[in-house]
Amino acid sequence: MLATRLSSLTQRFILMGLSCLLLAGCAAKEVPEVHGPQYFYDKGTQALAKKRYLEAIENFQRLVSNFPGSALVSDAQYQLAESYYDMEDFVNAVFEYQRLIDTYPSSEWADEAAFQIGEAFFEQRRRPELDQSETYEALTAYRRFLEDHPSSPMVSVAQERIVACRERLAKKEFLGAQLYHRQGHLEAARMSYDQLLLSFPDTDWYLQGLAHLGLLERDEGGLEAARLHWQQVVDNTQDDELRAQVRGWLTDLDTP
Repeated sequence: MLATRLSSLTQRFILMGLSCLLLAGCAAKEVPEVHGPQYFYDKGTQALAKKRYLEAIENFQRLVSNFPGSALVSDAQYQLAESYYDMEDFVNAVFEYQRLIDTYPSSEWADEAAFQIGEAFFEQRRRPELDQSETYEALTAYRRFLEDHPSSPMVSVAQERIVACRERLAKKEFLGAQLYHRQGHLEAARMSYDQLLLSFPDTDWYLQGLAHLGLLERDEGGLEAARLHWQQVVDNTQDDELRAQVRGWLTDLDTP
């Protein structure tokens, strides 16, 4: 009887020992593998290349958050911003580009980040008749970029973007003036045309505004002022259609 009990206890101890060994083995397998910054950077760039943006964002964020002293951290910060930009989340893209500039001002990516802030706002521009807050933000960003990075290879593109932004803003002013004119709000129309001529003399909309200011002058009886405006348009425009239209107005003005 005693021998039987001892045998049973022995079996229990053996089973308990085996269970502990099995549990220890399972626990050992469950210990997560520790990865360094290069791992997360490579995973992020691979995901970004395959347009798996959320996966890329996760890996770049883990590198930036967990390895702030890594030599790869500014690279990861830039690629994080690029991931948001490529998925057209321009609000977060601007935030991450600006974070790179603020946190790593000496980074090799600083000039590209500054340029990309302008690009992110540029991509958010609305139709000319709508609010142009994003256009103004883009214009400000490009001008700051030119001031801070005058030797960057993106300078010529930024200058082209500035021209495009100013054309959009000039068109917004012109459309507003036209609307006031059509509605009979002549004083408001005059103020808008004057603002267009004052603020955007280097745009294609300057002579359009001058031509329509001539129409307003004519409607208010200022025939000589209208004639002067229209003659200036005819003498300076490169737009054949506009020139022909304004010449027609001049002819009508001289017809009794």
